[in-house]
Amino acid sequence: MLKSSTVPNHWLLRIVDRVADVCGHIGVLMIIFITAALTYETIARYFFHAPTQWTQDISVTMQVWFTYLGMALVLKEGKMIRITAMLGIAPAWVRYACEALGLIIILLFSIMATVKGFDVVTDSIALGRRQPTMLALPNWIAELPVVLGFALLSLQSLAELIRLPFRGPPSFDPESELELDDEPSHNTAGKEANA
Repeated sequence: MLKSSTVPNHWLLRIVDRVADVCGHIGVLMIIFITAALTYETIARYFFHAPTQWTQDISVTMQVWFTYLGMALVLKEGKMIRITAMLGIAPAWVRYACEALGLIIILLFSIMATVKGFDVVTDSIALGRRQPTMLALPNWIAELPVVLGFALLSLQSLAELIRLPFRGPPSFDPESELELDDEPSHNTAGKEANA
């Protein structure tokens, strides 16, 4: 197994990672804004009997945005949901193969979702579809993050596929699933090299 210092660090891979990080920070800011907006709505409605018309629409739309924009970061950090009951006891080459297969499936599905989502967004713009809510926002505002999120996820999965042979198979120890460390779970190639 190659040492972790030989993991490719090409500038394109760094850009993909940086975009995922920036989207994660934007998502945090959106969560803070949603919290403040809903707090304001609660106070305005129940204490001053003056509810807003924009809080629900904006909050729901931002929830869609931060959910989809965060997918690439979740993959980059190795925090995707996994079923590891059998993989935890599997040989290293099986874990390696399953990780590669999972990344390929994510990549293919993300490309398909990006293409289909783009068609939906362009249709919404062309037809002028609007949400059936108080603000009647254009539909494409809530549909665009699906396209962007899956496009970013496809790029991140490709980046992870490129790095996988150099990192080695991920660790699926039950104890490591419970740890709250800052290291991504798929960066444990050093442990796996000794297995």
